[in-house]
Amino acid sequence: MNLIVWAKNNAGMGSQYRSQHELLPLFKVGTAAHVNHIELGKHGRWRSNIWTYPGASSMGSDARRGLQDHPTVKPVAMLEDALLDMTDRDSVVMDVFLGSGTTLIAAEKTGRRCRGLELDPRYVDVILRRYHEVTGEQGILRETGETVLELAERRMREGEPAE
Repeated sequence: MNLIVWAKNNAGMGSQYRSQHELLPLFKVGTAAHVNHIELGKHGRWRSNIWTYPGASSMGSDARRGLQDHPTVKPVAMLEDALLDMTDRDSVVMDVFLGSGTTLIAAEKTGRRCRGLELDPRYVDVILRRYHEVTGEQGILRETGETVLELAERRMREGEPAE
């Protein structure tokens, strides 16, 4: 639907030219009309495809704390705004690179349902921990029936990384 340019306050990693932006492609599935809660400011939301939110390395960013767990944490507020712009309450939102779980948290805060994929077990642990911190809900490991906190305790006892 659009290619958003997230313009950060500070440049990130790089060598000669350090990137101060990220590209965020926005997609819609199906043939139904897209949702537009902006409508050229009709509802008080004025937007362009250049978004300025503090990056995780910026002082005061809500993503700053997440840098200890994931190298490219997105601000929850940015994803909340995107969901409010383009989805209705109870809509399903898909994130195929769930990373640190920012989309899941934004979906929870805005009343959307998130479906996400993450291949790296370390980041799955980060996602579940962050989700628990926001909601108080605990994920359960299907294979063992353990909650996320019980799994972390068992790993500590067995000398595995707590991730």
